[in-house]
Amino acid sequence: MTELWVFLHLACVSLFLLFHGVQMWAMFSLAPALPDREKIFDRAEQSRMVSTPMYISLGLLVLFGVIAGIDGDWFSHGWWLWGAIVVLLVTIGLMSSMAGPFMKKVREGTTRWADGSYAMPDADLESLLRGPRPRVIAFTGVAGLAILLWLMVYKPGV
Repeated sequence: MTELWVFLHLACVSLFLLFHGVQMWAMFSLAPALPDREKIFDRAEQSRMVSTPMYISLGLLVLFGVIAGIDGDWFSHGWWLWGAIVVLLVTIGLMSSMAGPFMKKVREGTTRWADGSYAMPDADLESLLRGPRPRVIAFTGVAGLAILLWLMVYKPGV
């Protein structure tokens, strides 16, 4: 039965990476869209729209991973599974605290007021989009994923 839970876990990992890939594409396509604020807003909205299915797949991958860990008796054999849970939580926390406010600021900055003006001046929007934040967010996610893959493949502590 453990193989079924691992399969479901990996299937949900694939879904999570698919939805998260849309968000990463949207984030990295913001600066090249300058100065078209409508296009920037649309891409930020596309990122927001896949948040729900991304978090659902994240919840399911955690659920099936924990079930597989219990069924395979992996929680009591080595520290790798506990380490993976900690790495996942830290990565989620870091990425959420950086990416969520960044994308919200982009959406707010590209929103047109009733008088035709924007909430953020052009120079501030360009500085935001060309700044280091997207690369820091991406590095955090790639590093977290690499550590998780290493833990799952090599199972240190067993």
